[in-house]
Amino acid sequence: MDIIILNDNKLNLKYTGKELSPLWAFKTFGTRKDSIVAFIGEMEVSKDNMKDLADVKKEFNIDYPIKSEKAINFIVEHFDTNNIKVAYLRQRLLVMMAKEVLNDFGVKVRREGDDLYIGDRKLSVSIASSGLVSHKIHLGLNVSSKGPEHVKVVGLEEFLNENEIKEVMKKIAHKYVGEVERIERDIRKTLPIL
Repeated sequence: MDIIILNDNKLNLKYTGKELSPLWAFKTFGTRKDSIVAFIGEMEVSKDNMKDLADVKKEFNIDYPIKSEKAINFIVEHFDTNNIKVAYLRQRLLVMMAKEVLNDFGVKVRREGDDLYIGDRKLSVSIASSGLVSHKIHLGLNVSSKGPEHVKVVGLEEFLNENEIKEVMKKIAHKYVGEVERIERDIRKTLPIL
């Protein structure tokens, strides 16, 4: 699995939801493998690019773009299956890895499903989706505390400096890939039930 970490974001990437299209990492970076791309940049997802039907249908009174002035964005693509259940299981795994890394840095985070909170303020947004050739995951962790006015948002800049935030990004990506690769090794050493 390829790990692509952009520490300086010279490409000026912004997460818009379009990055969940199939083969985005191949088109952008040339990787043909499963991948995780991590970068710090703006996040703004219009209703047209939202994958969560509950958000689109305004079940939660959402009539605004999902946005963050600055966030760590992880975009994951796996080609071994397009099973949506596997996509959501891997999404939860990524979110739990993020929680563990942040706790290691002294940032006490709690998880509710695929969301991370510090106190009563929301730290993350995340979605999993599947297509014909792969499934995709996005996890965004707010760096800035500036977000939509109607959502209590918290950003990592309240707890960590810029270098620590970059280190968190790197460690989450590597921890996720390490876990996925360990699972693959375990699969290949386990006898089936007959």
